[in-house]
Amino acid sequence: MHEASIANSILEISIGTAIENNSNKITLVSVRIGKMATIDESSLRFAFDAIKENTIAENAVFEFNRVPLLGVCTDCNHEAEYPGYFVACAECGSMSIKMVSGDELEIAHIEVE
Repeated sequence: MHEASIANSILEISIGTAIENNSNKITLVSVRIGKMATIDESSLRFAFDAIKENTIAENAVFEFNRVPLLGVCTDCNHEAEYPGYFVACAECGSMSIKMVSGDELEIAHIEVE
C-alpha cells in the first residue's frame, strides 16, 4: 500500500508549508491525482485520516480531485479523454497520441488558519 507513504508526504509538505506561513491549523488539503497515477482514493483517504491525528491538520478536510487522462493526436491535433495509454485517435485512427494530463500527483492547495 504505497498510498500510506504518499499520504505521509502530503501531510509533511502541508504541515511544513503551514508552519512556514506562521499558521498553526490546517483546515483543508486538496490534491490532484491523475487517472493513471495508480493511486486508490479510498486507501489514500484512509491513510491521510489515520496519520493526521495529533497534528495541526487533525481536523483538515482531505479533498481528492481525479485528473482525467487527456491526449492530443500528433497527426490531426484532436484532443480527447482516453481510457488508457495505448489507444487510437477517435478522429483519424492514428496511434500517435501525446498525453497531456492524467499522471499528476500534486498538492493543489492547502487552507490554513
